[in-house]
Amino acid sequence: MSRAAALALLLAAAPAAAGSVKLFAFDAKGKPLDGEALSKRLARADEKDPAAASLPLWAFPLDEKSPPQRLKLAQQGKLLVASWDKGERVRLELVWPVAEDGYNAVVADKGGEGFGDGEAVFLNEELASTQYRLFREAWKRRTTDYSPLYKPGDKSKALAEEAKDAMADAARQKEAPERAKGFEAALTKIALAWEKMLFEHGLQLALDERRAKDLRFGLTIDESLLKRMDDVEWVAEAARRSGSNWVRLVFRPNGPDFLYKRLPSFNEYDAVVDELKKNGLKVMGCALDTAQWPKTLTPELYAERVKNLALHYKGRVDAWEVGSELNGDWLGGAAAPLSLDEVFKIYAAGASKVKELLPDAEVVATLYAWEQTAPDREHSLSGWLKTYAPRGFGKDLDAVGLSVWPEDNPAGMGFERHFETLADALPRQRHLLSSLGYVEGEEVAGYWWLDPKDVDGGRKDLLILYTTASCAFRSSVCGGFWWQTLDQMLPPGRQKATDLYKVYRRTLEQLGRRE
Repeated sequence: MSRAAALALLLAAAPAAAGSVKLFAFDAKGKPLDGEALSKRLARADEKDPAAASLPLWAFPLDEKSPPQRLKLAQQGKLLVASWDKGERVRLELVWPVAEDGYNAVVADKGGEGFGDGEAVFLNEELASTQYRLFREAWKRRTTDYSPLYKPGDKSKALAEEAKDAMADAARQKEAPERAKGFEAALTKIALAWEKMLFEHGLQLALDERRAKDLRFGLTIDESLLKRMDDVEWVAEAARRSGSNWVRLVFRPNGPDFLYKRLPSFNEYDAVVDELKKNGLKVMGCALDTAQWPKTLTPELYAERVKNLALHYKGRVDAWEVGSELNGDWLGGAAAPLSLDEVFKIYAAGASKVKELLPDAEVVATLYAWEQTAPDREHSLSGWLKTYAPRGFGKDLDAVGLSVWPEDNPAGMGFERHFETLADALPRQRHLLSSLGYVEGEEVAGYWWLDPKDVDGGRKDLLILYTTASCAFRSSVCGGFWWQTLDQMLPPGRQKATDLYKVYRRTLEQLGRRE
């Protein structure tokens, strides 16, 4: 079908709702996608029959007078219609597979003008055009406004030129399928150029002498270490040898003594903290992991737990993460989670208690980095911050981190926007990548990176990319804190580190860290 024929078909159809567009989407080979095929392209790998009502495809009103809403897809003969409830002009936000790269969080906004009721959207073209403009804007900011300025290397310049040429090649095509194929190829070039820019600038910022002393790189040690106490010395030494200067230490729920009122509750953790400090590592204590909040948790109980932990480890634990993935929809139990307001009150009680008792201690909170894949706008990163930053999130808070899980919530070209969202809402705090992971088992159940069948390669690439790119933002102190450290880097059995650990160590060496 030619572009002109598609437009003719569009004009023959009446708008389906107060706001609707006609989507013309193609796969990487130029094959048209109907509603079912597009739904599967947007859905997780483990969603064999994805529900249209939960697809990661959103309309964001440009005037921001109405909240973003999930688009509704409907097949009207040969036409695919996407509609929303009101007739404002909107930008589209979604996740999209990018060949040779992986699933990315992307935007289509028609040059910033947005899409209005009844318009045609050639999705592949609009995604590439918008992402290319955003990439060029990010490049300009980094080369003119940052300190130190970004100095593109030859490889980065070449990738940027390849993206420019690919956009020009696609625009010269006349038939809609060939244009779509061309813009899909261009999107790959844009993604690779953007990620190379973030990697390269992150490396330059990490090696800048004025910033280096404040940067932190670390690994996560979860409660499973308590089942292998014979490995404590080896794990602590391995963390130091990796080049890490921080460890994120997760405290178990401790059912018999949830509040940590009794000294025996600290025995194993005392030994762990002693070994970490012996190896010169700073410790960020996670007071309670996101998945372990009980339904019965109250602000008073949480403040008491945090108080007992903070006082016991005064002078030995350097920072307290008193909120973990606060905007998740599972805190208190996935079947019947606590409300967002309840979670916020509980977190705030913990943060306030640390500052009351230890005014000089660093207080940290982590938010879950999901936008298009969030179940609703209230739980999304931007939606949650819009609600709770004005309500005092940031008070008693020194640093705020992002938890990034690409197989559940693709980032890619959206990684920079996650950090910008954080910085816009909380400009006075330091920012960091405080949790990172990819695939718990051996097969991708969600969204793939690099290759759906190469989980190991995806982990290594993401570890290198995001550990380095996390340094590439104005108020960031880097981060990392790979969640599955004890399973995927330092597994039990033979006290032998894996290749993933070696990749992490080499990454930190490149970033200027030495044991």
